[in-house]
Amino acid sequence: MTGKELLLRALADRGVQTIFGYTGGAIMPVFDQMDKLGHFKFIMSRHEQGAAFMAQGLSRASLSTANPQVGVCMATSGPGAMNLVTGIADAYMDSVPMVAVTGQVATGVIATDAFQESDVIGVMMPICKQTYMPLFVEEIEQTVHEAFYVATTGRGGPVVLDIPKDVQNVQVDKDYHFDTAAFRPALPGFYYHPTPAREPLQKAVELINRSERPVIFCGHGVISSNAGKLLQQFAEKVNIPVAFTLHGLSAMPLDHPLSLGMMGMHGTVEANRAIMEADLLISFGMRFDDRVTGKLSEYAQNADVIHVEIDPSEIGKNVQPTVAINADVYRTLHVLVSDPMLAGKPRRRWRQRIAEAREVMAADLRREIDKGVGDDGALLMKTIIDRLSKLTGGRDLIVSDVGQHQMMAARFYNYQTPNSWFASGGAGTMGCSLPMAIGVKLARPEERVWSINGDGGFQMNMQELGTIMEQGTDLKIMILNNGYLGMVRQWQTLFFDGRYAGTPMQSPDFGQVASAYGIPYRKVTELAEIEPAIQEAIDHPGAIMLEFVCDPSEVILPMIPAGGGFDDMIIKRPKAKKKKD
Repeated sequence: MTGKELLLRALADRGVQTIFGYTGGAIMPVFDQMDKLGHFKFIMSRHEQGAAFMAQGLSRASLSTANPQVGVCMATSGPGAMNLVTGIADAYMDSVPMVAVTGQVATGVIATDAFQESDVIGVMMPICKQTYMPLFVEEIEQTVHEAFYVATTGRGGPVVLDIPKDVQNVQVDKDYHFDTAAFRPALPGFYYHPTPAREPLQKAVELINRSERPVIFCGHGVISSNAGKLLQQFAEKVNIPVAFTLHGLSAMPLDHPLSLGMMGMHGTVEANRAIMEADLLISFGMRFDDRVTGKLSEYAQNADVIHVEIDPSEIGKNVQPTVAINADVYRTLHVLVSDPMLAGKPRRRWRQRIAEAREVMAADLRREIDKGVGDDGALLMKTIIDRLSKLTGGRDLIVSDVGQHQMMAARFYNYQTPNSWFASGGAGTMGCSLPMAIGVKLARPEERVWSINGDGGFQMNMQELGTIMEQGTDLKIMILNNGYLGMVRQWQTLFFDGRYAGTPMQSPDFGQVASAYGIPYRKVTELAEIEPAIQEAIDHPGAIMLEFVCDPSEVILPMIPAGGGFDDMIIKRPKAKKKKD
């Protein structure tokens, strides 16, 4: 067998069924062999970045299915591999397991600046869990199996295999044999602690039982370990409210009585004020990043912290825990839920404080959503997302791009389905939604998937409409078009005296773009058209694009200014400012 055959055999052994990518000279032997085999479903992206986000979508959405898969993308050397960088860095920041296979120039010309040569290993090393370059054909199968182990063990993340072209074509010695079943990777220093230790668990239970104003934090680790139901059972048992990170959303129903909604920079008043006043924070699978904590020197000053996290490097990195539990979230919650010493308390005064905080913005938000239009009569994103949530019952899969609309979708869609919210968080990559939604749909073909975009992010990867057209992918595409880079415009409104430098955006006729790809399209400008348009998309058996003309002056509040603390939270809409020269 040749190197390319061994590579594909190993991928098949790891359960890979779908491969996303774009061919080229240095990876051509693998693509040729893949076509001969006919074993894999190949999805051709229109840009390598799209392939990386498609692989991400497949990995993330399939976590909660009976057949979890690791997304795999392929690209050629040089520019092909470099175009994967953003998607791989995004997966690394958001702890998404995936494997990228790149072709490399032949071993004899490596480091000679050969045509389409780039230092893939050097570039990728800081933005993924591990990089490999097998230089001998006998290394390929072991490398693939080790790559999948590293990508999926502990905290997930991307792994890169860079395979020289000549190694792909070399035949293995006839005595070569690799025992897949017996393979166990030897990785000194790669520690994994799935089961929580007894002593910190006992201390955690003591703190929980003693606390009067506790808050549970639900992070991405709850989603990654499929622990949403256990978290809900735990919260109900101890009668403690739950605040969600951006990536923790959809772990449990968002309208649960104990739900505080999203916390942090654009989180709810009730979540942020509860954190400010808490005496105990119980954190599951999150890393206390700056969008959650605000100014660290003022964060949780009067609270003990229980931090449950699979990655030991995250414990104490930003917030010093009182009790550190380096373990898998699912296993930790399983032990806690069954602990007879853990007790619930009424905490009536605490619940009353939270109820009061819920009302701070509730009436204003309801009036704004019901009004549905801004001062100039253009549609509000809040209203569009609210109507989408009601028409779908909060049960559909939502794949958001990055920007104002992302925060609107995080705040105003009532998530009911476990693992139904997908977005770029740590890297905040515009253009992620459309390709990621393709991967999500492939992972869960029986569920309805919405790709929600701003006019800016949509144009970064709208070429993937070609993939949707070719594959016949049933995606519901929404463009919330306010003619600006909306989130940056909001910052300019609040902190730059209304100088909208570099944010106004002229877009093409999205109707003609959709038509070019054979996708039905509807433009919505009136409040009364929102629900009929969404219902049309729901009823349509295939891809469809809806464009909503939105108010550029709309803001998403509350907002904690960058570098500010929770006491700096902005809850009132600023007065409109005129554009200055």
